[in-house]
Amino acid sequence: MTIKRILLSFCLAAAATGATWAQTARQVLDETAAKLKNSGGIEASFEGTQFKGLQENGTTNGHIYVQGNKFKISSDALTTWFDGKTQWTLLTGSDEVNVSTPTPAELQQVNPYSFINIYKQGYTLKLAPTNYRGKACHEVRLVAQNTAEPIQLLILVIDKQTHLPQSIRLKDKQGEWTRIRVNSLRTGRRWGDATFKYDPKQHPGVEIVDLR
Repeated sequence: MTIKRILLSFCLAAAATGATWAQTARQVLDETAAKLKNSGGIEASFEGTQFKGLQENGTTNGHIYVQGNKFKISSDALTTWFDGKTQWTLLTGSDEVNVSTPTPAELQQVNPYSFINIYKQGYTLKLAPTNYRGKACHEVRLVAQNTAEPIQLLILVIDKQTHLPQSIRLKDKQGEWTRIRVNSLRTGRRWGDATFKYDPKQHPGVEIVDLR
């Protein structure tokens, strides 16, 4: 066999291996997405950390409630409600709540479970085994194919047994990192629509700033 044929065979084998990995990563995410979508409402407690370069730049603890395309995030720093169309954001201690109609790209940066929708196009998927908090897990990396994407790199750690996410790390197009550690997660929850809407009666004296 000539050197040219050897090199060609090597390249074809490498390409086939890459395709298999990508397909397997997609299968893992398909399983996780199906698990989350079919499990009813999701309630999770989390620890979120922002990074400036390699240095931690603030950590907050909170809860997230997700039902369909609606969510509420409540943390030390802020509370965000999204009813599927309108978003309200209230910083802790502020006397103003901002009202907006977020774009899909903006929602990706707010809702850590947005990966359920974004992985199917625009990202190259990579898979590797890992251990997280003593559990056998998958590590799935989503690498943006377009430098304009708001999320350039998303790293998910998914429990192999439950198919549920344990850790989410993302890098935005400015190169800044956010890490979200899931401390607890419950499925099969159910809430009324009011859970995902800002109620001014519960926040007397807070001015509504409409940015729509």
